[in-house]
Amino acid sequence: MANRRFHKNRFNNNHFDNLKTHTLNTQKRLIKKHYNFLDCSLKKGKLICTGETKPTDLSITYVFRIVYDGFQPPRVYVIDPEIQYNEEIHMFPEDNSLCLYHSEADDLNWNFKKHNLFNTIVPWTLEWFVYYELYEITGKWEHPHIDHRLQNVNHESEKIKSIEVDI
Repeated sequence: MANRRFHKNRFNNNHFDNLKTHTLNTQKRLIKKHYNFLDCSLKKGKLICTGETKPTDLSITYVFRIVYDGFQPPRVYVIDPEIQYNEEIHMFPEDNSLCLYHSEADDLNWNFKKHNLFNTIVPWTLEWFVYYELYEITGKWEHPHIDHRLQNVNHESEKIKSIEVDI
């Protein structure tokens, strides 16, 4: 009997749920402290923050939503106006969420223990809209970036090389 208790899974659902709840509440508190224009709530185990930004006096108002589950990298979506996916701008094609950083180039692999939304994702989101407006004017993504298309081509050529070596 004692043996069974000793080997019981130490990461039971209660521990996981408590850690997740603590992480999400901490993130919510930090966002409210630094950004009073964001409306944040916990829904279905996720932190959902909705806000508006107007990069310049001449800009339109953009409505965006941050969705964070407490562990995986947060996702940011433009709610209004709808922005269609385009390879030139930094969005992910699978869900139209914003591409705010490159894990390798920016040396940032999201870690819920080390990173906070208020000093990474929120300011990067606001910056993204500035660069989006510049893109609308110039037709070129002006922010320093790694072209996703080139990365995919390089990745595909690496796969082909590895197949050739295996043959």
